[in-house]
Amino acid sequence: MMNRLTPTAEQTALIEEILKAPYPVTFGIAARKLGTTPLEAARLMPESAVAFVEGDAAERFADVWAALAQWEKATLFVVHAGNVFEIEGKISIGKAARGYYNILSKNAAIGGHINYLDLEAIVFASLPFMNRESLSVQFFNKAGEAAFAVYAGRENHKIIDSVREAFLAARRTFCGAAQ
Repeated sequence: MMNRLTPTAEQTALIEEILKAPYPVTFGIAARKLGTTPLEAARLMPESAVAFVEGDAAERFADVWAALAQWEKATLFVVHAGNVFEIEGKISIGKAARGYYNILSKNAAIGGHINYLDLEAIVFASLPFMNRESLSVQFFNKAGEAAFAVYAGRENHKIIDSVREAFLAARRTFCGAAQ
């Protein structure tokens, strides 16, 4: 299980400032301000904002992904080399083979090969997005960097009610009742 870190008084003040910011709040932004990795930034966040999936992230990946596949709509975010890729659609279930979780369905809006064995942590996050509610499941690799994230689907700039309910149910299932 991923242990939380206790922030210093200075870090607590920075985190409070970050969570009130008018710009999108990401673990990458928080990490830069806190001088940590994105995963360490998540570990410093309050429980109201972050819940960690219990157990080994690689072992839990397929079950978490299957829960995300139940959502009506999602947006996959991949940040790479300063670029942000957003792919909106329905998550498709795949299968583990040859060291990857492979999503190969012909009709998959979001497909590819996920290096799930390199995952260190999976986080259910409730961070503000430009002063609006934002719910996501964040996947961190063993280097403490964000591998990718899946955000709750929206219609007319609001999270779809059924997706919010599914997110909260999955968070309870995977992160335990205490989180």
